[in-house]
Amino acid sequence: MKKITIKNVKSFIRGHYNLYLDKLGMYPKHKQEQILYRISLCSDCVSNKGCKNCGCPPHKKVYDDKSCNDGERFPDMLNEVEWDKFKIDNKITVDE
Repeated sequence: MKKITIKNVKSFIRGHYNLYLDKLGMYPKHKQEQILYRISLCSDCVSNKGCKNCGCPPHKKVYDDKSCNDGERFPDMLNEVEWDKFKIDNKITVDE
């Protein structure tokens, strides 16, 4: 079972808040793209129904602004300019 800490509680709240913003159509496009990118990198976590780093449900964890993997798989949520540069640097394309 996952340990309850202030950091984990903040992550839970932040992730759920962002998830509901997205469901309401109020989540910025550059962050929506990062969610898709994160999910594509975490297919093993999705199939195991838990993040291999933190144990959280991956379809919710990807909405947290902070990376649980210290940038090993993906960085903390980037602002629009940083995300555009990251896509170019890493040859990431997003189908519209």
